[in-house]
Amino acid sequence: MTKLRDKTSTFRRGFVSTFVLDVLGRGFSALATIFFIRGLGTESFAYLVLFLNIGQFAGAALTGGIRMRYMRTEAERVSRGDDRETGFGLAVASSLLLVLSVGTLAIAGVAIAGGASTGSSALFVALTAAYTAGYAAVELGIYHHQAHLSFARAGWIGVGRGGALIVVAITALSGLVDAGAATAAAVAGATCLLGVVVCRPLLRGGLRSLTGGMSQEFGRESGWLTLYYLASAGFAYADIFIVAGFLNDEAVASYGAALRYIAIVMGPLPSLLAVMRVRTSQSDLIDSAAAQVDMLGRWFRQSILPVSGLIGIAAIAAPFVIPWIDGGRYPDSIPIFELMLVPALINYATLPSSGLLMSQKRYPLLAGIYGSLLAVQLLAAGGIATVAGVVAVAAVACGVAAIEPAVVAVVAARLARRAASEPAPAA
Repeated sequence: MTKLRDKTSTFRRGFVSTFVLDVLGRGFSALATIFFIRGLGTESFAYLVLFLNIGQFAGAALTGGIRMRYMRTEAERVSRGDDRETGFGLAVASSLLLVLSVGTLAIAGVAIAGGASTGSSALFVALTAAYTAGYAAVELGIYHHQAHLSFARAGWIGVGRGGALIVVAITALSGLVDAGAATAAAVAGATCLLGVVVCRPLLRGGLRSLTGGMSQEFGRESGWLTLYYLASAGFAYADIFIVAGFLNDEAVASYGAALRYIAIVMGPLPSLLAVMRVRTSQSDLIDSAAAQVDMLGRWFRQSILPVSGLIGIAAIAAPFVIPWIDGGRYPDSIPIFELMLVPALINYATLPSSGLLMSQKRYPLLAGIYGSLLAVQLLAAGGIATVAGVVAVAAVACGVAAIEPAVVAVVAARLARRAASEPAPAA
């Protein structure tokens, strides 16, 4: 009981430090955005926005699986008191090789396509690949420290990333850089430099860290997790792409505004997820199906009432607060935001589910659920967009987005209960 209380206290402190430092890092990024808006022309700023969004999407989709598999392996090792090397160098090398391979293929595709803008397009791809590599290295360092329960150190790395962005933004504000490509190059360089600073001390094992205690299944499991991250990233970006592809600028603005508002409601979620992915990698949860069932039930009971209250307040306040914020320019953002509150509630209430499926090593199942539901969302939302407006698209997309965490929670709970009910193996 004392050990469980100590674990709970550790992870509560971890959430507080992660949340506070995450807010600070986001504040730096927001301030940098303001500097970029004021210091860059419209075309240069649009270039930078596209560069950052594609780089972050690629960093999550391409290397997220490797990162997660490493973090779970390392967190389990730490919780068991195992002194073997886990293979940080292998995770770094695999991530960078994947980014390099995809970047090279993309540049080759641009060259084959030809056209008047071949040179500028190839430069954009190269800069994005460099930024993606640095982003992946920084994220891997953050995951490593979280696996070692050093949540504050991981949080300060995020703050450092926001600080590096501010430095580049100040150079843009002062007029030292003004072209989109030059600004993107500065951001990519700063991010790669931070990645070297973060990862170099963790590579002290030398060549041993390239092969250290990783199981032979690391590559295969990382592949399934990569598919899961691709689908998960698709959920985050698919809706706005569908709206932009089928509807008009006003619809895009309304949907984009609603996304900004829901991001406020979802503010604590990244910090909770950071703590939860480490907690579900601990040996006591991996070894005990009964503990997994208990965690799911306890989390739901403790979160559903307070989260429902906050979500309800947001839904009631939306028709009054949003018109005050946007001056009534985007009325459709109100029902869109209220629809988005439904999957937000379910995501909060079922937060441990995906992590527990990983604890059960159900990586193909997790990737299959996310991938199939993403396909349903794309088909349904794309189909409705051709005959209805942006609110209808939001309704379909939010419906699928609400089903996804519910399905994962039900599947994780059933598998855990089934395992808990099985007789223990004979000694």
